[in-house]
Amino acid sequence: MHDYYLSTEIDHQIFTQISALAAQTDQKNLWPVDQLEILKQAGVFAWDLPEEFGGTACQTTQYTKLYLDLSVACLSTAFVLSQRNAAVQRIAACENEELKQKYLPSLAAGKIWATVGISHLSTSRQHLSKPSVTAEATDSGYLIDGFVPWVTGVNHTDLLVTGGTLPDGRQLLTTASCPNKSIAFGEIADMLSLTSSSTGNLKLQGLQISADDVIAGPVEQVMKSGGGGTGSLTTSVITAGVARRAVLGLVEEAEKRIELKSEADQMQAESQQLVNDLLILEENPSCDDSKLTPQSLRTRANSLVLRAAQAYLTATKGSGFLKGHPAERTIREAMFFLVWSCPAAVAQSAMKEFACSPTFLVES
Repeated sequence: MHDYYLSTEIDHQIFTQISALAAQTDQKNLWPVDQLEILKQAGVFAWDLPEEFGGTACQTTQYTKLYLDLSVACLSTAFVLSQRNAAVQRIAACENEELKQKYLPSLAAGKIWATVGISHLSTSRQHLSKPSVTAEATDSGYLIDGFVPWVTGVNHTDLLVTGGTLPDGRQLLTTASCPNKSIAFGEIADMLSLTSSSTGNLKLQGLQISADDVIAGPVEQVMKSGGGGTGSLTTSVITAGVARRAVLGLVEEAEKRIELKSEADQMQAESQQLVNDLLILEENPSCDDSKLTPQSLRTRANSLVLRAAQAYLTATKGSGFLKGHPAERTIREAMFFLVWSCPAAVAQSAMKEFACSPTFLVES
């Protein structure tokens, strides 16, 4: 694949190296340790963290372009990095200075790995009458118990960001060092794709949390503080990155078969417009254009990644259906975005699109 990478702050050869590792990572369900080491050596783990903790300043769209490029190269790497960054950004944005001093220097240097176990605080298992994870105030802090359903890098993490719900409904967000005798890791989920991300569940069994470990709360809906969450721009960016990979694959097929060119050009234009709009919103979050909201962009990204992946597979014919072909991996990975942090409105839009009857017919 030609050099289609967008990042300006990192050598594009890095993405070529990561891309070369992607197939084996997927086929053998390997944690992307080599890819993460490449990013560590490139200084990526220090991006967007305060200089006083060993961080380096970032341009507004620097991480957005990185995620777009990583998703083209290797979705497993982009996904696990996003979960690490979700944890790190929560810590960096908190008001607990001692907590930042304790962890941020090691995180910036890539000496420890962090992840989040927070889906139960926003989307996953919110239908249950009893919170999935409960928190009880103690003299020294909090006692946390419960089941955390989705944790990426569950058996690779040194630092977990998680939380629980108090009896009055307020929630808190906290850190916990791993391994920990009060944290029991479950089995890795065997998924349609991204099993390599080591995503599984865990149980918090009488986890003692000091007040010094708390990131935020107790407050109502703690996940609405500090950014991120369901439908955040990062999920849309990574979705758009995989869509871009599918489109680029389709374009390469069209270079060999002229009958594919019209549809390939159309999808490439749609992909480029989506990327441009994501960068615009990243630079101007307060943009009042109704077409440039996180939800509308996620809806567009989901639609494109599903259509582009199928178009790529169609163009590659039987060879693309063989296990290990880039089209085969891409179409499995495209399914991920139907379930990862997918807001109800985006899912509903997808269902409506799936239910549409074809209004075209190509005569043979």
